[in-house]
Amino acid sequence: MLRKFVSLMLFYSLLVMLISGVVLFIMPHGRVAYWTGWTFLGLDKDQWDNLHIIFGFLMLFFGFWHLLLNWRAIVNYFKSKYFLVSTLLTVIVAVGAVSNLPPFKNFIDFGEKIKNSWPKPATMPPAPHAELFPLSKVAQMVGLEPRQAVEVLRSRGIKVPSPNTTLKEIANLNNTTPARVYEILLEVSPKRSSSRTLRFQPGSGMGRLTLKEVCAQLRIPLNVCLERLRKRGIEAAPDSQLREIAFKNGLYPYQLIEILQGGKNGETSEAGHK
Repeated sequence: MLRKFVSLMLFYSLLVMLISGVVLFIMPHGRVAYWTGWTFLGLDKDQWDNLHIIFGFLMLFFGFWHLLLNWRAIVNYFKSKYFLVSTLLTVIVAVGAVSNLPPFKNFIDFGEKIKNSWPKPATMPPAPHAELFPLSKVAQMVGLEPRQAVEVLRSRGIKVPSPNTTLKEIANLNNTTPARVYEILLEVSPKRSSSRTLRFQPGSGMGRLTLKEVCAQLRIPLNVCLERLRKRGIEAAPDSQLREIAFKNGLYPYQLIEILQGGKNGETSEAGHK
């Protein structure tokens, strides 16, 4: 009876771990998932994380229990030829994964492509994990007083408990996304006229965007972006990631953005390229 219970619990734990593991493998990066309010099968990123962690511990617990119940058989396995084969295979996989060697690297890159294939927000966050910022801080970033920000949101039917409430909390309270709350503030921002200027924030994920996506964010035609890069001696494909283009040319992603915008720092970017 006990063996059946342990085996079934181990099976269900493994099943949930398998499902949640696949979801975690393909879900968008946190900066996109949190900002856009991403969900899958009705669960958001944090809920999938919680499922994976809790059932991971359950699997460890019942796996250890299962090991104790079958200890004699396990000891016999250690004496068989399969012990050496399984140990060697485990070491190879571990070393390959840590060293980022093919085919493990290809598998991880495949997952990265899936993560980056999810729709990007129309409006990028002003800083990494801006959804965790209180409304008062976000208001200052768009040139508004906290009181003004509260009034603007309430006039649009958005419930705001206080200026100290985070964008994520406001979004959850109103069944919307942090990105939408931020977009409403941008619509009345005195800095709106300069909203076409895109600034690179380390950790914001801008470097993972393709050149084509960055040009769309900048609202600059792709052919114009490519021409500006060529003038700096930089050859790039539209589907290449910004950080890949930058690192291949001895630059940082923010310097590429400056070049694409044709801003006053173009000379600095060119110097960095040389």
